[in-house]
Amino acid sequence: MTRRSRLPSGDEPTPRDEVVDVDEVLVIPRRADPPPTAPFPLVGSLAPLAVALLVWLVLQSPLAFLFALLSPVMAVAGLLDRRVGARRARRRDDAELARRRQVFGGRVAAFHAQEIDSLNRRAPSARTILERPANPFTATAPGQAAVALGSGPVRSGIRVEGGLDEDDPDGRRLRSDALVLARAPVLASPPVRIAVVGARPLAHAVARGYAVQLAAALSPPAAAFVTTSAHRDQNSEHWGWARSLPHFGHDEVRLGAVGEARAPLPPTFVVVATALDEVPPEATVVVAADSIAGVTVLRHPMLASPLAITGEFVSVVQAEAFTGRLRRQASAALPAAGLPARISSIELESMPDARGARTGPPSSAGLSAALGVGEDGEVFRLDLVEEGPHAVVAGTTGSGKSELLVTWVASLARAYDASEFTVLLVDFKGGSAFDALTGLEQCVGLITDLDPEGAGRALSSLRAEIRRRETTLRHAGARDISDTRMVGRLPRLVIVVDEFAAMLSEFPQLHDVFADIAARGRSLGLHLVLCTQRPSGVVRDSLLANCELRLSLRVNNAADSLAIIGSDAASTLSAEFRGRCFVSAAGRAPIQVQVAHTDPFSIAARPGPPGETVRAPWLPALPRLLRLADVPTSSSGIAIGRFDLPEEQTQPVALYDPVEHGHLLVLGSSKSGKSTLLETISRQSAATMVVGAGIEDSWDALHRVVELCHARRARGGEHSSLVVVVDDIDSVLRRFDAEYQTELTAALTMLLRDGPSCGITFVAAAQRLAAPLSALAPLFPERIHLRFASRQEYIVAEGAARDHDARLAAGGGHWRGARLQVAVADPVPRSRTEAAHDHRSLVGSPPPRPLSSPRQLLVVSPRPAPFLDRSNGIVTDATRLIDAGDRAALSEFSSRGGEQAWIVGTPDAWLAAWTTFAVLKTTIPVYFDGCTLGDFRSLTRRRDLPPPVEPGRPAGWLVDPDGSIARLEPAEVSVRRFPESKRIS
Repeated sequence: MTRRSRLPSGDEPTPRDEVVDVDEVLVIPRRADPPPTAPFPLVGSLAPLAVALLVWLVLQSPLAFLFALLSPVMAVAGLLDRRVGARRARRRDDAELARRRQVFGGRVAAFHAQEIDSLNRRAPSARTILERPANPFTATAPGQAAVALGSGPVRSGIRVEGGLDEDDPDGRRLRSDALVLARAPVLASPPVRIAVVGARPLAHAVARGYAVQLAAALSPPAAAFVTTSAHRDQNSEHWGWARSLPHFGHDEVRLGAVGEARAPLPPTFVVVATALDEVPPEATVVVAADSIAGVTVLRHPMLASPLAITGEFVSVVQAEAFTGRLRRQASAALPAAGLPARISSIELESMPDARGARTGPPSSAGLSAALGVGEDGEVFRLDLVEEGPHAVVAGTTGSGKSELLVTWVASLARAYDASEFTVLLVDFKGGSAFDALTGLEQCVGLITDLDPEGAGRALSSLRAEIRRRETTLRHAGARDISDTRMVGRLPRLVIVVDEFAAMLSEFPQLHDVFADIAARGRSLGLHLVLCTQRPSGVVRDSLLANCELRLSLRVNNAADSLAIIGSDAASTLSAEFRGRCFVSAAGRAPIQVQVAHTDPFSIAARPGPPGETVRAPWLPALPRLLRLADVPTSSSGIAIGRFDLPEEQTQPVALYDPVEHGHLLVLGSSKSGKSTLLETISRQSAATMVVGAGIEDSWDALHRVVELCHARRARGGEHSSLVVVVDDIDSVLRRFDAEYQTELTAALTMLLRDGPSCGITFVAAAQRLAAPLSALAPLFPERIHLRFASRQEYIVAEGAARDHDARLAAGGGHWRGARLQVAVADPVPRSRTEAAHDHRSLVGSPPPRPLSSPRQLLVVSPRPAPFLDRSNGIVTDATRLIDAGDRAALSEFSSRGGEQAWIVGTPDAWLAAWTTFAVLKTTIPVYFDGCTLGDFRSLTRRRDLPPPVEPGRPAGWLVDPDGSIARLEPAEVSVRRFPESKRIS
């Protein structure tokens, strides 16, 4: 291990810091020297020429000159051969050189890997620590821990020879690469004194990486991490996680932002500055973090000029997760002592300081309770006011959550009376866990999932409780409940919820209510203790942020433990120790506690002031049968029942004003209370017209309302109010044939549009919004939705899905988004027959006209014989009966003129004698008995509709010569008369 000297130039790599040296000298292979160049073969070239001359002299043959030509050919061929051989040799040398240099490069890479591994083992990077945690706590003092600033070029410890030839660039490159570790850790040697300069978010992220390395390296007894006192808000945001580190030694390691007042720093620190002039002089390493230029080492003991490196950035979330894991590792290395496997509340009470008795008068200062035994073997106490004001409890099934809540509440009840402390219990596991607490005087109620409606009302009332407490504080002139003026006037209310997740799944809208309580509860004396198996994804950040008191019993995974206490220690708890938990308050390091078990028979509360009752934060539910006599009347409207507004803690009278509210449509299933509501309105309205359910009654009544509307509109001025009540309007409309239904719908449309200007208001009831009522529904500005058996039908009836409740009693429903209970005017409901009789009597028919056996009458009947049988009481002996099919008798009657006779015939018979019928009907009434609308129109040549007849009733239409139509039963002694205009719209 050797230390290298600093480099002379910033362009060269930063020095190695005690990396492994290599004893072997690596020689860079060099190219072999080229062979000497051979001279031109002059003698070899001239020798063939001399031989050719000699041959010519001897033989005198011209062929001898061919030998002369071989001289230059052989010279050139020899030269080419030598050059080709040289090239082949050079290629062989190049291949051998490449092979040897490749071997050299492999050896260099192996040595480099050895050196980098050595550096990484000495100072693991933050990424390595976060992703692949190794054995921590390798340093026993801050002066032994090095920090990796990042990765960059570092001088290698390899000794190299060769590679210096100017004409060998590849050799020079190999030498340069061998002498530098390209992406190796750049270390800051101990003692670490680092200042990071730059924009705060970026600089803090870099500095957190250095702090993570120090925390992983230093043993908990070796050091203690503290944050600087400057810039408390920024340090809390960026360095709050460091307060949860498990280190508790005497040697201080300072973290955080530096301030203007440069207090002395300990030997080891990692600080952040925004500018170079803020860097403390003690810093031996200065690192700059910039979003554009990246990370640069500006100052280093072994560096002559700035060096750009690849930095590592660690987020607060990553640091918090690391802190939790480190605490678990520290807990395993340093196990807690003094915790019993189990302790009862009776044993806890016998310990010193268990009761924490107070002296002096009651106050609103705190809510301290003995919860169990701490790591030191002493009584562990929690003050919900000072360390809260709200708490979250996590724990899997069987970990002891309910026992913890029972012990906590019982301990508070022993310490505070009902004038100081009250508790609301919410148990969505059936309520059995809190049975022993319901007898406490301080308990204002128990809400369970067995009564969803009551639970929803009670929990919705909490928002009203917030407003009530705000009003009380304002009237007392106090800023919060801890004011001395509030002593004895407003007790603190602790809301304990077991299975918070189950409650939210049933009432998801309550999350906003609880978030509001969490935000404003401290000053109002409202405190939450929320218990759930898995807090992740259940408790929103807006709510969790205000719950500074965190308790985690055994959980199934590290994520749930981290979400609550910032450590995964709770996931390592053994199932053997029921009630063992970790407690973290105000972000401090978790403390291990054994919670006491409370026997139900040992629960006792302090006696409260005599004669004082505890006020529940909600009103009782409305009665299932609300009598009209119990509802106050008002001159501003018709009292139809009471609203239930738990979110306001009020149950005001529901008033319906026909003039102000307009038409009202009541929707609900059978026996939901629709008729009861209409009866309640009818009893209190000054002028009411109740439309009957029958075809004839409803047609006649609406015809009269149309006439009244036309008359009032023609008269002008102000008009008295008239309430027209129509029960089962959907059923009434469906009883009519298509043409009558169209006519009636048009009439109702006119009345619903123009009626309010004439003082006419409709109050109707229906079971569903089906055609043709669906076309009229938009004209009813007010809707009351009573009980529906089907949720789908409720939605189709345009009711809010959240309001549907098939379990509502008769008369229960919703109006204007509020729960409504209809008042019953008559305690004993009348039968349907009696109600129908009253409807018919209230319609008001025109005065009857006595029938004195008309002398002459034209009768149109498909069945003449049965008609005559029914008319025996009307037809006298002096009346001649003539068959319309008897042409001779019909002609004789026409010629005589004044004879007393009834001419009876079928529609076909009268159509056959149409000319005679057309003449006679101008002077003689025509009675249509049991005829269809087509028969009526074919004989009268009229398109308007006659008044409808109830199916099965032996009635018909009497058409007078003047064109007026009357509905008539032959056996009756009266007829209902109508004017000539029969249309009702």
